Amino acid sequence: MKNLAVEFADILVEIGMKYPEVIVVDADLPDSCNTEKFAKNFPDRVWDIGIAEQSLPTISAGLALCGKIPVYNSFAVFAVHRGVDMIRQSICYNNANVKIVGHAAGVSMGYTGPSHHTIEDIALLRAFPGMCILQPSDAVELKQMMFATIEHNGPVYLRLPRSTVPTYHTDDYEFKIGQPDLISEGTDISLFFTGDLYAKVMEIVSALEYGKISVQVVNLPSIKPLDVNAIIQLGKITRAAVTLEDHNIIGGMGSMIAEIYAEYLQKPVKRMGINDTFTESADADLLRERYGLGNKTILKAISTLLNNRTSGKMENEPLGILWKMDWDGTLRTLEVAISKE
Repeated sequence: MKNLAVEFADILVEIGMKYPEVIVVDADLPDSCNTEKFAKNFPDRVWDIGIAEQSLPTISAGLALCGKIPVYNSFAVFAVHRGVDMIRQSICYNNANVKIVGHAAGVSMGYTGPSHHTIEDIALLRAFPGMCILQPSDAVELKQMMFATIEHNGPVYLRLPRSTVPTYHTDDYEFKIGQPDLISEGTDISLFFTGDLYAKVMEIVSALEYGKISVQVVNLPSIKPLDVNAIIQLGKITRAAVTLEDHNIIGGMGSMIAEIYAEYLQKPVKRMGINDTFTESADADLLRERYGLGNKTILKAISTLLNNRTSGKMENEPLGILWKMDWDGTLRTLEVAISKE
């Protein structure tokens, strides 16, 4: 298990050693954003502008237009929302080579409450021409993603959850901007996710496989750009798709997949995430359970989705175990499989 925020600090120092043009721009949160180690190694390459997050985009754009590679950092809700107008006007319009790191994305800040939860950032930024949006699922992917971010010529938003996650990618994994990451093949349902949800996804897969459902699992580390043809080819294999993300179900990764399915595949998509509401102050896992990413909620949505796709033929389908039983019985069976009460 590795904490992505801690890993970020070490990788950023490696990047600083390799790329002397990299400058870190902070807004009074070097400890919370884990840029202190970079500052100790490169004290002349850090700009702290104080509590003025709205100025991060314009200052960083100016540095980029002078040949530097600014990496600006704040909590995601401040890094994006406070300066969204200037991200569009100063960064994207000029295709400025600015790297935005949104720390503690989604509801991963937990007890800090809804003012610090970031559930709209993907929706805001993916409509901006030229903006690249990336989100890691583990430490191996994060390292490759950060180096790819620096090497990419143009604006990048790195969405970084404050999470401790298992490492499931091996050393031979190769991250590429734009490419989906196929984790497992299946023929019944496509399960798309992004970010730190791998452990939850594996719980869901375990329950579904217990119910004789074949699951295709796809990690989307590159939210924008995305190889649309690759998604189409994956979607042709299965009956329907479910998307999981720590973001509002409106405008995020799920909306992007739904757009592709509607235009090219005409297959159903169920978007799972924060159900278009502000959250509250609580543990991050509890918030996800309460606001749309609970295991029971996800399993019931998948059952309903596949049941609708069988068109009355469920007695001949390997999926039948999920709905031949009454739902309460099925839920208890699935809970045993995922060790949930």
